[in-house]
Amino acid sequence: MRNTLILTIIVFSIFLYSCENGRITELENTVSDLTKLNSKLIDSIQTLQEKNISSFYLIENLEKENIKVNETSKIHFDFGYKNYVPEYNVYRIYGENYAERELILKNQKLSEFDFEFTPENIGEDRIQLEVAMNIDGIEWIIPADLRINVID
Repeated sequence: MRNTLILTIIVFSIFLYSCENGRITELENTVSDLTKLNSKLIDSIQTLQEKNISSFYLIENLEKENIKVNETSKIHFDFGYKNYVPEYNVYRIYGENYAERELILKNQKLSEFDFEFTPENIGEDRIQLEVAMNIDGIEWIIPADLRINVID
């Protein structure tokens, strides 16, 4: 009787172990499948975010048609995308061959901004700006290149 009881306990233990082992394998497979699906979803979200950011553009609105030398004029800029805008910085591009970059607005959050410009001579008729957004460690640049009519 005692041998039968021990044999029954051993058989029952093996049966339970095999059932639990099958369930553990099933759970491991489910976790693996969910991990793969999560990776695909993260990639899809990042791709959509990249397409969204790359569709931004800047629209400039001048206060006046002509801008006078040594007279400050305000130029209003809107994003051509009115919705949530990640925090951004605005840089003025200037200098020989427009190789210099100066931070003019920092940590902006609205989908619009104003830029004050004072031309020092008639030849200073081009404004180049860059909006820089850092999203998940990637810097996105949105350029603006504007020609204005400067008069004496």
